[in-house]
Amino acid sequence: QEAASNVLVAVGQRFINKVMEEVLTKFQPGILPHYFVLQTFANLSVSNVFGMVPFLNSILGTMLPMLGMARQDHMKSVFCYGKSR
Repeated sequence: QEAASNVLVAVGQRFINKVMEEVLTKFQPGILPHYFVLQTFANLSVSNVFGMVPFLNSILGTMLPMLGMARQDHMKSVFCYGKSR
């Protein structure tokens, strides 16, 4: 899963719209996403800063209501990791 996330980040440096189109299908409101979906968002935001800007409203608007759903420590840490990037 980490390798797949790293591949998406590498491809996202050049084709951010296609990568985000696919990753956002796994990021639905009200459903806690997989750990690596959030880590992929965070790593994409570092590797392609300007490419991620158009997606910030969508990501943050979906992520903020989910914060209360994160009960496990690894999910709490990845939410913090994503917001710190």
